Amino acid sequence: MINLLKHYYELIQNPILYQLTIAALIVLCGFLIAKIFSLLLKKIIQPYVKKTETHQDDKLISVLQKTIFRVTVIGAFYFASEIFGSSSLFLIGTESDLLTTRFSYLDEINLAVSYILYIILIVVLMISAFKIVTIGFDWYAESVNAGDNRNLSGSLFPLLKKISKVLIVILAVVIVLSKFDVNISGLIVSLGVGSLAIALAAQETLSNMIAGFTIMIDRPFRIGDRIRFSQNQVGDVVEIGIRTTKILDFDNNLVIVPNNEIVKTIIVNLTYPNTSTRVVIDFMVAYGTDLKKVKYVLTELWQQEENIEKDKSPEISLINFNDSSLGMRMTFFTGSYKQAWDLQTRMREKIYQAFAKEGIEMPFPQRVIQIVNPGTLK
Repeated sequence: MINLLKHYYELIQNPILYQLTIAALIVLCGFLIAKIFSLLLKKIIQPYVKKTETHQDDKLISVLQKTIFRVTVIGAFYFASEIFGSSSLFLIGTESDLLTTRFSYLDEINLAVSYILYIILIVVLMISAFKIVTIGFDWYAESVNAGDNRNLSGSLFPLLKKISKVLIVILAVVIVLSKFDVNISGLIVSLGVGSLAIALAAQETLSNMIAGFTIMIDRPFRIGDRIRFSQNQVGDVVEIGIRTTKILDFDNNLVIVPNNEIVKTIIVNLTYPNTSTRVVIDFMVAYGTDLKKVKYVLTELWQQEENIEKDKSPEISLINFNDSSLGMRMTFFTGSYKQAWDLQTRMREKIYQAFAKEGIEMPFPQRVIQIVNPGTLK
């Protein structure tokens, strides 16, 4: 290679044309290498990627293809600019033959161009890293949602994406500053002291933020789940934030609970692992009632109702002997907790009507007073 360059230099005997030719060849080789990598990805890897179910790997290959092309071309221009320096590997002849020796101002231009190309290269890599991080989180979100139907894409992943992008920007800035020989040790120390001061001043906020991360990672509930939390409150989760969790209760009021309180209390998730829930109906019948007839009537009502899970038979039990009645309970399952209240009300109405029709007495409280010696009352 060196001998070939020497022959070319001896042939043209023009150092300026020699440097320009070598620079042009480097740029041309950069384009060719970039095209070869793009074709390899397109012809060899991309056909296999298209056979997968997800589209995230297609996006990843597209980002890698564009990134490799841009980085290779920028690198070619960077090395081409170095041709005009005295430390070039392709330098043949004396230093006085260089363009930068004949035109002194070109040395500063060459340095500025190399810095600009370096910054452009870092920016291109930073943008590509942004896209790869986004694709990675979206890809993982698809696998998690498909696996256990836990919707993290609306809570944890957007936050992690932002944090990752901030870290990438900080890393890019540090790399650029180090290129310009800027001492970043003092900056890092200042940031550390400032972070400590902020942490001490915002302990409660940080506690809620850490609890928010715990909720998002542990996933005791998801957006849209109905939960029972402190003081037996019930509501639907509408938002899981960094500091608070917002829950819509049955009165259509938005309950805002600090995440630190959420992680300390017992949570009952009425939605997970499925939306099926048990409906309980308590009622009373009079002493002397035929319990077999009661069970038969209730079973008929259960079979006629459409919104009840028929794969699980109802349980009809005698649960208590009251002063003036027999306490009974009927339990069955419905496919959705959202219709449990309406179903419970509708079944109570049907039970009342069916008992009235069948002559089954539902007694009211009463007392039987027996006088042992009536003569003592006179």
